[in-house]
Formats: sequence, structure tokens, C-alpha cells
Amino acid sequence: MTVTRTVLPHTAEPPQAPPVSRAYARTKATRLLSAGTYLDPVYRGTVIRELLRNRFRVVAPSYGYDNVSVLAHALAARRLRRLQRWLGAGSVVAALILTASGAVNPVIAVLLVFWALWALAYLRRIVTLNILMTRLKETGTDGGFDGAYPANARLTETLIRKIDREQSASDSLVFYGGFRPFVGAGEPLRDWANAQLLIGARKLRLKSRDHEGKRDVEGTAPGLDTDERKPLLPFTVDKITAYVGERMAAELRDGAKPGERIEGLAVERRRFTTAIRTNDRTSGEGWSRLPGIGDLPDLHWREDYDSAREYLCVRIGSWNEELVTSIFVGFDLKGNTLHTEFYPYVLGPLVEDFHLVDRLPDAFDGRLAVRVAWDMVKATPRWGFSLLLSPLRLLPERFLPSPLRSLVRPGRRGPSSIRIGTSVTSVDSSEFRLGRYVTKSVNCGALTSVRELATNDYYHAFFQKSDAVKYTQIVERRLLEIIRTFLNDHNVDLTDHDRAQNNILNYEDKSMHVSGDNNRNFGYEYAPGNGGTANGQGD
Repeated sequence: MTVTRTVLPHTAEPPQAPPVSRAYARTKATRLLSAGTYLDPVYRGTVIRELLRNRFRVVAPSYGYDNVSVLAHALAARRLRRLQRWLGAGSVVAALILTASGAVNPVIAVLLVFWALWALAYLRRIVTLNILMTRLKETGTDGGFDGAYPANARLTETLIRKIDREQSASDSLVFYGGFRPFVGAGEPLRDWANAQLLIGARKLRLKSRDHEGKRDVEGTAPGLDTDERKPLLPFTVDKITAYVGERMAAELRDGAKPGERIEGLAVERRRFTTAIRTNDRTSGEGWSRLPGIGDLPDLHWREDYDSAREYLCVRIGSWNEELVTSIFVGFDLKGNTLHTEFYPYVLGPLVEDFHLVDRLPDAFDGRLAVRVAWDMVKATPRWGFSLLLSPLRLLPERFLPSPLRSLVRPGRRGPSSIRIGTSVTSVDSSEFRLGRYVTKSVNCGALTSVRELATNDYYHAFFQKSDAVKYTQIVERRLLEIIRTFLNDHNVDLTDHDRAQNNILNYEDKSMHVSGDNNRNFGYEYAPGNGGTANGQGD
């Protein structure tokens, strides 16, 4: 793949081509998330904070997008913002010096400052529009989105390798830091679990009666022997997990007809564990390292706080990876019982404002330049006032009056607030405050992803909503059938499985008839808790 290395205006370095290993560098989700860093200062600041400043934290798995490209564009957008602010502050200082020395009349100084602030705002807006209209817009030509990203000194090769390794869940090991292990997968839908008693299937025997009906002899009439059962064929969790994964990929993708094949389907086995680093100074080793796949115990689904549990991840990326449906299936064998867990998740469409990049004009002409110039005339007084108030950014937000908050920290606020902590130490209420002597520990697991921070509160299109339900139901029904086939091949009595399957599917069918508004109760309810952008500071 040949990547055009066109220099972006006012970004100093040429764009770098994404490595071949990052398969999602050219998806629509990556493009819209990158555009969102120029359109939303709150989202831009959150991306930089999570991927750059909090680099001690593990990056959440990437579902259809590339974190490196999004971070690179966030840094480029922040550079433009900082250039505008520093040059604007410099023009104000220069005007004050000239006025104090008597070299310039105060009225002329004010006009010069206004012109400088207008020019800087105008140039930044022009550069931003140029980037959105040329590099981040899908035009279908050579000048459209090609997956390249702007270079930045903060985006080192070491950081790129770290993000790329962790977002792809290398060694199929995912480190999570919050309550739910399936970080990065979006919002949960209706889940279920089932316990299947493993007893032998009943034997079938051919029986018949003589003409007097007094005794049984071997014959041709079918009958059922209710006493004898077939011997169970033993199996392990690894065997049933591998079987289900192979059959799921074969029946839904590899072996399906071309018109029925799910092209965006991926089936992976992943282990989810916590990521706690401790600083035990007595050992002399400093902060402990995160475990690797070889460091985990062989015991399946160990029951402790640091245990790693394996799930089969069936992921379907549709709408060019803007709608991602993920189903996590787990198996466990305890007490001659097979326990099955089914957790569906969905990443809904991106924030609606991020789609503005696709509605921009194809070319920058004189009419658009005049409109931008006039808009900057109206916006310059407000921006100049916020520049004077910029020292107040150092104060906590609770100390700022409400009218000043939008000027000091501009940007859209999402409906929910994401406060990402780092310490796992709880409040010490012991008598002697012994908590001060414990070994310091930091939770390095992923708490959210830059994709989840940009998920909208509702679906943009009716068919996005229906597709999320469709793919979940397809995987669910296929899973139940594959498990049934596997158990039947191992001589397991299917009475419990058939009863549970009917209950699951009947509950699902009834939920389809529940009425509600136009974005709820469509089979499943999608109510993202992290809709919109994160509530935090911009850059």
C-alpha cells in the first residue's frame, strides 16, 4: 500500500504511514475519531490524557479503530491551539509594552491586538478546515483519507509500539482496571447464564410385543428404555471452547455462502485479568512488572481478585467498524455441571458532531474564506476575553463561577462524568492508621477506551439499532445450536439444555414486543452510560 506523505499545514512534520500490523488504521471509526480531536477540545484533552500522560495505564483493546492515529491527530490539534494561544498572548504583551513606552497610541494598540487575535483565529480555522477537508474526509480519490497521521515529537516509537501492542491485546491478554473486565467493548445488552447437568443420554432400544402382548422381544417397533444411559465422553473447557470458536467462524464466515457470510466477524480467545503494580521498596526491585501469559496459573477461572478468566470473543464490526457488536462466551466445569455465560456488548455510533467532517465542502473557495473571516470577527472578542482569563485554568473548576467556566474551559460537556483514578488504596479507617505502611499499589488496567468516550447517546439510524440486535441474535442462536451438537456428540442428556434454550429464546421473542420510544426496547435496550464525550478538561 502506497501512502501519500503530504505535509499538513502548520504541523512541522510530515504524516507517518501506519504500520501494516495496525489493521484498523483506515477504518471509518479511526477517521471520525481523528476528526473529533479537532472538533471537540474536551475529547481531545481526554485522548491525550489517557494515552500520553497516563501512559502507565494499559490501553484498552481496540475494536475497529487505531489509537495511534487518534492520538497523533489529537496532538496535532493541540499544537494548533497552543500556537494560537501563545502567539495571541505574545501580541497582547507586545501591545502593552508599546503602549507603556509611548510608541503606540492606546486606541491603535487595541486595534492591533484585535487584528492579531482575529488573524490567528482565522489562520487556525483555515488550517483545521484544510486538514478535515483533505486528509480526514472520505472522498474516494487519492486525496482522501489514507490512514496516515501527523508526526509529533511526543509520539515516539516506544510509545507507538506500546499502544499498538496493548490495543491489539497481544498474547490474547487483556488488563482491566474497573469493575467490568470487558473494557473497550461498549455497553452491555441482555446477558444470560446456564448450568447444564452432565448426565448420560438415555439409550434408545427397539422393542415390540408378541401377538398376545405378554412379553417383549427384539423387533422393529421403536421404544424407550428409561433406565439405561450412555456413558459420558469426557471433555475439558479448552476442548469445548475451541470447538465452539471453530464452528462459529466456519458457519458464520468461512463456510457460509457469499451472500450470507458475515465479513466483519472475528473469533478470538482472550483472558481478562487485573493489572496491579506494587512498589515494594524492601525487595529492591521497584515497581513490579505486569504478568505475561506464561505467568498465569493453569487453573481455569481461579477464584481470587487477581485471577484471569478466559472468554471466547465473537466480534462483528459493521457499518465500516462504526457499529461493533461483541459477544463474550465463557465455559466452566464444576460439580459435573457445565456452566455457560453469555455477555453481549455493543459500541454504538460515534458522536454526531464528528460526522460533520463528511458534510464539509469538497474544496476551499473564496466564498468559504469570507464566511470564515466574518465568523472570526464575531468570535474574536469572546476568544480574547477567554485568553485574558486563561490563568484561571489553574484553579479547580468548583472555584469558578458558572458564567466563567465555558470561557475558561471551553468545549462540550457529555451527560456523564468519567473520573479516572489511579490508586487502588481504599480509605484507611483502622485505629492506628496502618494503611500508611502498606506497599503502594497502582491500578494500571484499562478503565475505558477513546472509542467509548466518543459513543453517542442514541443511534443515528434505525438500521444501526436493528443490526445490533440482529448480530447478537444470530450469534446467540448459533451458539446454542453448536453447544447442543457438542454435548450430543459427548452423550450428554439434552433435556436441561433444550429447556434452557427455549427459555432464553422465548424471553428474547417476548422482549421484541415491548413498546417504547424510538431508541429503546428494540429487543435489547441500549442506554450507554458514557455517551458523548468525557466530562473533563480540554487541553
